[in-house]
Amino acid sequence: MRLSKKGPLTYDVKAAAIDLDGTMINSAPDLAAAANLTLEQMDAPVLSIETVIGMIGDGIDTLLKRCVKESLGRELSDNEMEKYRRLMREFYAADSFNKSHVYPGVVSALTEWRKKGIVLSCITNKASELTLPLLEKAQLTEYFDQTYCADKPKDRKPAPAMIYSFLSDYNVEPNHCVMVGDSVHDLHAAQSAGVVGIGVSYGYGKVDPDGPNSPTIVDRLDTIDLHLVSV
Repeated sequence: MRLSKKGPLTYDVKAAAIDLDGTMINSAPDLAAAANLTLEQMDAPVLSIETVIGMIGDGIDTLLKRCVKESLGRELSDNEMEKYRRLMREFYAADSFNKSHVYPGVVSALTEWRKKGIVLSCITNKASELTLPLLEKAQLTEYFDQTYCADKPKDRKPAPAMIYSFLSDYNVEPNHCVMVGDSVHDLHAAQSAGVVGIGVSYGYGKVDPDGPNSPTIVDRLDTIDLHLVSV
């Protein structure tokens, strides 16, 4: 179902933060493949990609826990978690951009925003050991001034910690920044940090047009018209 757009599509900013999975890259096929390879190591039933998509958004370790719960109906012990999280990360790292792809409109948007002098960051709940190689394989690294990853659980969105770090590192006021993402976690983080939240109608999360900040919801990143504010 297509979500309605609300609010303006033009913003005067100094900076923009963009989520990764489900916003810039459709990474679900390779995440699902890694999850199912891990489940096979447990002799557990594999899951459909549609099932896995509904579990993406809080880091790969949380995804593993949810997949095991769905497949086996139980929680992993601490020892099992340590073993299988390592396996799943290895499977995913080996093929993180095999069947995945960059969403339409992403490259054109990033190109245009950088050309205007807007500071760009990728802010993701994915660990840095998996994020940085994925951005490299997708040929997106060059567009970002900085990438912020949730290597510490307390930094994961909806916590605003990574947005705060971005604003501080580049001396940007919250009212001169937008956060673009596909989930309520992105929008809650934006609201907590005092920046404008913009949702996308695709991806894995369910963005409510009447949710935090009553967000604008777009079908493509390149429909967002960002202008460098002069202050």
